[in-house]
Amino acid sequence: MQRFILVALLALPCLANASEFSNSTPPGVEHTGGTTISRLLKDTPLPAPEEKEFTKPDPKKLEKWQEFVANYDSRMNKFEVALDGIVIGEDEIIRYAAAVTSKGSSVRNVSFEGIDCKTNQYRSYAYLSGDQWQNLNRPWELIFKDKRNGYQYKLAKEFCWGGAPTSVEKIVDAMTSNVPLKIVR
Repeated sequence: MQRFILVALLALPCLANASEFSNSTPPGVEHTGGTTISRLLKDTPLPAPEEKEFTKPDPKKLEKWQEFVANYDSRMNKFEVALDGIVIGEDEIIRYAAAVTSKGSSVRNVSFEGIDCKTNQYRSYAYLSGDQWQNLNRPWELIFKDKRNGYQYKLAKEFCWGGAPTSVEKIVDAMTSNVPLKIVR
């Protein structure tokens, strides 16, 4: 097992740079200077996903909130997602409402966000103030497992399968059963 890990670590830089030495680019794909791995190593941001028009949910109609555990570092917060607010857009971006409440506090921060399964990025569109969404329109960010309060990582694990969104029904089943989503295609 240790040999496998060592070989994998030694091969990683070669794999990351392999596409940079290739002169052929698949049809319809612009050459962006490397793979996702090499972009990460160079701190070059991924291009923003192409989005189509969407509508924010009516905050008054979000009633089915499901609590979930994000990661160990964020154990001081309570995380919830509105199961009745999860939508997969025509652009295949999964949009949802999420709530974060600090334990021992009654202040509940609700935001409307999107996850792009193809690029493993998320974006915060708005936050709830009273009963109205206030636009944020933050840029797309990469999803990381160990980011502080990185609940988007947990949601991406439940929402995405093989770089594509799964169905809303399967997402709701996985979130309510506390069993990791397993799909056989």
